[in-house]
Amino acid sequence: SELLTDIVGNQKGYYACDPEYVNFYVHIPFCPSRCKYCSFVSVAIDKQKKFVLPYVSALKSEIISAVSLLEKSGKKVFSVYIGGGTPTVLDERSLDEILSVIPYRNVEYTCEAGRPETITKDKLEILSRRGVSRISINPQTLFDETLVNIGRNHTAADFFNAYSLARRFDFD
Repeated sequence: SELLTDIVGNQKGYYACDPEYVNFYVHIPFCPSRCKYCSFVSVAIDKQKKFVLPYVSALKSEIISAVSLLEKSGKKVFSVYIGGGTPTVLDERSLDEILSVIPYRNVEYTCEAGRPETITKDKLEILSRRGVSRISINPQTLFDETLVNIGRNHTAADFFNAYSLARRFDFD
């Protein structure tokens, strides 16, 4: 609790604490592989494929309900964050379906694209078209041997290729 108190104290002045505003988080618990250091609620998608479509369907319903609740309560959305896991591990159709029910635009809108091997031009086009303004491509390290040792399915070159592709879009 002391650490949390210190963090909040250090962040004063950086964030408006207007009670009218909330941050909207969407969790995609799937990844291409399970990193050895990971403590997030996520699973390797190839081991849980049968759950992906039911999860997408349930998540869309939950988002629609949450949006309705926020509208009824008069809350405004300050930011949207889609994380996980690795949301970009979903196929294009599933990713687009989820983003299609998130109505917030003109807010800070971030989607984790942390695993370079999941990034494609089509997925970046979907993210851009659906209003995502920021993405995060995170290699963890640029040493290929370390990437293998920690359970990542990409190389440093894959990161640079994904980054180069993403730069063609207007993401922050």
